[in-house]
Amino acid sequence: MLLSYKYQISPNGASLAVTLIYAFCASIVALGWMTVVWLAPLSIFVLGVAWLTGMALSLFYFAFALARRIRRGPSLAHSDGAVSVAYLRLPINVNTLFFCTCLSMFPFALIGCALERTSTFSSGLTALLLALDAVTIVSASIITVIAVVVHSRSAYKPSNIHGGPILTFTPTYLEFHPLPSPTPIRISWDQAPYVTAIDYPTVRADVIQRAHIMTTASPVPTLIDITCLDWTQDQLQRTIGYFVCNPERRGILATAGGVDVVRALVSDNPELWPR
Repeated sequence: MLLSYKYQISPNGASLAVTLIYAFCASIVALGWMTVVWLAPLSIFVLGVAWLTGMALSLFYFAFALARRIRRGPSLAHSDGAVSVAYLRLPINVNTLFFCTCLSMFPFALIGCALERTSTFSSGLTALLLALDAVTIVSASIITVIAVVVHSRSAYKPSNIHGGPILTFTPTYLEFHPLPSPTPIRISWDQAPYVTAIDYPTVRADVIQRAHIMTTASPVPTLIDITCLDWTQDQLQRTIGYFVCNPERRGILATAGGVDVVRALVSDNPELWPR
């Protein structure tokens, strides 16, 4: 996810457990390196501590936000006679934190070099320390340049995406609003939308999530970017299919009760699904 900007996240216990394991491992290694820096403040060690600390903080934030998403479920709201689904900001925020960590590497490399100068190393190590400083600064520069290039090519920077819902259910139509797009895509319920597939193509620097929506209005599927909609294909099709097959139930979407119906349909527990 960090280099390819893959924004698909599975909000489940397994993902949370793996994230916590990585976060604790990064923290332990960072603490170990801090001890080494205390004993021998070499610039490359300072850079390593900064990198691992940034990674650990990003992973702990990821775990906290993921646990909250698992506990609360999808972010649904009722407004203007429709049920709206907010996009998941977590992957965008985590990638922004990672980008900031990469940008901080060059300043930390300079700090490491300065700390190294204040320490009392043998004069016979001067040439080696200068070479080590050069490696540290070059490494930090490469990390920063790569991060800037990848970030600049992404269409999912916070400044490039809209702040509205990514998916809206109304009594008359279904509306998708891809994050980088200025205009939403509306599909009438009368066109019987059906999700045939979800794939993950690479577009520039991003691995996006794309839904293939078939309708009676076209013989070929409409390809819609649903990046940061953290629903599986089954959840999306089950919710859409329910209102396609039960037109008499669409009116509830104009009321606050529509939120409960959509939340039940998204649930993986069949006992909660409306009949």
